[in-house]
Amino acid sequence: MTIPRDPRRGAPPAVVLAILTVAGHYALQLRDDIPTIALPGHWSLFGGAIDDGESPLAAVRREIREELSLDVVDWRELWRVSYFVPYWNAVVPHRIFAADVTTIWDGHVLREGQAAGVFAIDRLPHPMPPIACALLERHHAERRAKR
Repeated sequence: MTIPRDPRRGAPPAVVLAILTVAGHYALQLRDDIPTIALPGHWSLFGGAIDDGESPLAAVRREIREELSLDVVDWRELWRVSYFVPYWNAVVPHRIFAADVTTIWDGHVLREGQAAGVFAIDRLPHPMPPIACALLERHHAERRAKR
């Protein structure tokens, strides 16, 4: 389980986020409602900090195992984005990965957060951080453009 970082210790060097699709919809996490974590009580993407010496690919795979008990091996790295994270009062680099987990989603076990849900792009839950909405909208638009 990921231990919440103390914002006084500073921002992590980098973060991974996972865009997980289930039958064309998006799997999201309702984060715990604990004031000592980033975005408490918000729906967001699964993911977390990259540990020292860990590759971004290993980090996203580890985070999804920790948070959902799913061992996803077929990842695609989509983008690298850096943006200001108020929780850490810093610009933090993020590596965005995607995987289709349709065939294994029924086996997930939520081990972090209040809930997990699967949502259509036009029915995303709230509250959700604007960056998560923007990443999902970009992913959805790029998928549609490829069809």
